[in-house]
Amino acid sequence: MKLQSKYLFIIKILLVVVLSLAAAWLLLKELYFSAILLLLGILLLAVSMHYDRKKLIRRMERMISGIRNADFSFHFPAESEKDELNQLSKEMDEALEVFRNRTHSAFVDEAESQAWQKLISVLTHEIMNSITPIISLSETLSERELPDEADPEAYRIMKQAMETIHRRSNGLLSFVENYRKLTRLPQPTVQPIHVQSMLKSMQQLVAPGGIEFTYSVYPDQLILKADKGMADQLLLNLLKNAHEACALQSEPKIAVKAEKIGDEIHISVSDDGQGISPEAIEKIFIPFYSTKPTGSGIGLSICRQIMLRHKGRIVVKSDEKGSRFTAVFPE
Repeated sequence: MKLQSKYLFIIKILLVVVLSLAAAWLLLKELYFSAILLLLGILLLAVSMHYDRKKLIRRMERMISGIRNADFSFHFPAESEKDELNQLSKEMDEALEVFRNRTHSAFVDEAESQAWQKLISVLTHEIMNSITPIISLSETLSERELPDEADPEAYRIMKQAMETIHRRSNGLLSFVENYRKLTRLPQPTVQPIHVQSMLKSMQQLVAPGGIEFTYSVYPDQLILKADKGMADQLLLNLLKNAHEACALQSEPKIAVKAEKIGDEIHISVSDDGQGISPEAIEKIFIPFYSTKPTGSGIGLSICRQIMLRHKGRIVVKSDEKGSRFTAVFPE
């Protein structure tokens, strides 16, 4: 039966002690040859213990090297479930698997976010460059007085057309400005936020707009380290979406729950609306995508950007009984 490594290590230590005492006794008795044999045994035990230590160190070095170089493809072989070193290796494999999944998701989200930001930046830059002179010119022409020799009816039609162009161009400019917000989110100024107070203030803020919600916080004195303005913007967007989702319900219910789970703080916003279809749920964080006829597709995209700025994530679960959006902040 194979001994567990901790027992094997203790046995080796005891053997070294016993053999050392025996060697000392033999030396006192001037039995030098026997003493030398025992000393050789002690040396072999020391070499064996050194080899075990080096083996463990190599495993740790391999893990650290893999993490440093973002190579998570390796695994630690576990030869025996009962051996605590192999059990530790198994647990490290499981931890690395979780780390792989989270890191992969973070890389994908960050890459996708950067791609969308670059696309939006290019599009808005080009549209702004084109639309600005049109607005200026249409405004100038619409303000010009009627020349003496001009046909009044033709002038009226021309002026009406210029005013329409000016009005629609301003509308387009405002539309583009909304999308530019996605590329202009600053880096967060992190500060401690008392979550209970934040949610109470939010409740008072949105109540006049018809958004009513209940909230719970655990523990009561939960502190979130985040940018206060961004956290408020995140909650406002999620509450607005929840309100719209359950607007057709006779007794709409919106609930906000904040809690500490492990080394993370979860803030979830739940509604009792009709839910989000499986086809749409994969796209709702993509800029420009919206399931609402009048939606801009900006709100949830900004929420995602805010969470990425905070090194966190936002997840959604939905069925026919409603939806729950959860913002996960690192502690």
